[in-house]
Amino acid sequence: MRHSVLWVLWLFPALVQAAGPLPPPHDDKTLDFSLRMARAKSEFRYDTATADTTIKWLGLSVREKVSPRLELGMFGGYAYVTQYQHPLTAGMELDGYHAGFSLHAVLLATPQATLYGVLDYTYQKVEHKSDVQTVVIDWSEPHAQLGGIVPLAKRWRLFGGSNYGYIDGEERASGTTNHTVGFKRAARAGGFLGLDLQTDIDGYVGLEARSGLARGVEMYFKRRY
Repeated sequence: MRHSVLWVLWLFPALVQAAGPLPPPHDDKTLDFSLRMARAKSEFRYDTATADTTIKWLGLSVREKVSPRLELGMFGGYAYVTQYQHPLTAGMELDGYHAGFSLHAVLLATPQATLYGVLDYTYQKVEHKSDVQTVVIDWSEPHAQLGGIVPLAKRWRLFGGSNYGYIDGEERASGTTNHTVGFKRAARAGGFLGLDLQTDIDGYVGLEARSGLARGVEMYFKRRY
C-alpha cells in the first residue's frame, strides 16, 4: 500500500485535506480510512463580479503513516456547487468531483499536547448541462495549516489552529452564453476548531469548523488499521 500511495503522489501534482487530526501518540496503526461529509461557503471573484458559492462534499479519504512523524494522504468524492449573485448559474446545482492529497507532519509531541503541520492541495470540477447551456467550473485550492491537539478526557480530543490558502479557477460556458473567464479568491488566513471522539479501539468520529478561505463544517467517520 505504501508504494501505491507514493506512486499516485508522483502521478498527480496535487495534495488534499484529509479528515481530522493526527492519531494519538499511542496509536500504532499505519492506515486510516474516513467517510467525509462537508459543507462550506466561499466567494469566487470574477473580473467584474463576485459570486457567493456554496460547496458540498461527500467523499472518502485514506492516510498512511510513512514514518513515526509523517503521514501521506489522498482523498476524493462527489462535489456539489450552487451560486448566488451570478446570473449564468442562477437556479443550478452543478455536480462533479473533488480530489487531492495531503502531507501531515508532527512538529512536537508531549503527553499534554501535539503540534502538527499540514500541506494540502484540492482540485474540484463541477458542471451543469442542458439543451441550451453548458457550464463547467474547475478550481484548485492550495492550503497550509498549523494546528495543535489537546486531550480533553480518555476518549475526547480538542484540535485547532490556523490555515492559509487561495483559490484559482476557470469558468467555461457554451450554448446561449459562450465565454471562458477566470476567477480567484485571494490568499487569506483563517482558523479551524474541532472535536475528535474515539468510539472504540480503532474507530473515531469528529466535527470540525473552519473559517478563512471558506467558512464551513465537516463531519467524518474514521477507521484505523
